[in-house]
Amino acid sequence: MRTNAISTLSFWNTPRTGVSRMQVDLAEANQELVSGRYADVGLQLGSRTGLALGLRNTSAQIATLREGNDATGLRLSTTQAALKQMQAGADATLTTLNGVPMAQRAAAVQNLAATQLAALTASLNTSAGGQFVFGGVNTGKVPVTTYAGTPSSAAKTAVDKAFKDTFGFAQNDPAAASITGPQMKAFLDGPFAALFDASGWSANWSGASDRTLDSRVSLTETVTTSASANAPAVRQLAMAYVMASDLGLSALSGDAQTVATNRVIGLLGAASSGLVATQADLGRSQAAIIDANTRLDAQKTLIATQINGLEGVDQAEAKSRVDRLTTQVQVSYSLTAQLRQLSLVSYL
Repeated sequence: MRTNAISTLSFWNTPRTGVSRMQVDLAEANQELVSGRYADVGLQLGSRTGLALGLRNTSAQIATLREGNDATGLRLSTTQAALKQMQAGADATLTTLNGVPMAQRAAAVQNLAATQLAALTASLNTSAGGQFVFGGVNTGKVPVTTYAGTPSSAAKTAVDKAFKDTFGFAQNDPAAASITGPQMKAFLDGPFAALFDASGWSANWSGASDRTLDSRVSLTETVTTSASANAPAVRQLAMAYVMASDLGLSALSGDAQTVATNRVIGLLGAASSGLVATQADLGRSQAAIIDANTRLDAQKTLIATQINGLEGVDQAEAKSRVDRLTTQVQVSYSLTAQLRQLSLVSYL
């Protein structure tokens, strides 16, 4: 009969090797218990790993779109509120003009128009989330400059120059009473109107872009999600307010006043209608975002279910493994401690 000698060192190292392996298994089991997914997804899924990665990529895209839609919704609601204020100002000025006799309209509307022009500028320079909502794609640039100021703005300087070049004197000159109706009509249709066409507006008033923002609100849908201070309705509104407040209408002849105030009324009506149309367009975009969010939430839930079906672990089984491995590690530590106490010296 032959016996093999086993050293004390071998006794000590044998449990230690098993403990190292069990500690790795315990760490993986704990990770699966906490995360609810395989510790090594690639090892478990094999050829289906690409499907899981694709689902996670789609889920990340949906999360990004959902977050972007929240920011876009804030921009749209801020824009809508500003548009409503502009429309309310136009309607209030129009009501004032229609509520007084023709001869009193110029004097009645002058101060109101100046106030509304300042309010229009403030509304057009509204920002949300650090972006100017009426800047078009130029969201970081102030859309319009203030009309009056010290020194005078480029817009006011241009109006004053156009008036003086046409009539030979300034708006507040007593000679303005000699301006006839046809002369005023020619001025309003020509030099004055040119200051509010696309090129004149961009040169003297606006830093906004004609191009508005388009936002992707779902995996397959893109909508317009901003307005521009260069829109015709905005320019018509500014033109009406400047005409009513800064051409000295109350000092003009009766015929010239009639021509000017009728033009103001026409511009205010057209601007109000244009603002309503813009609100309707953005309202459709808001509705599209709400619908898109509903679909995105449903898609996110569905994809999460599919991902869990691929990567998810049975957490009850994972808990059982953790408990079993913990017990085994503790037993191994106990055996190691007992083996360390084995010594020939103890038996001598």
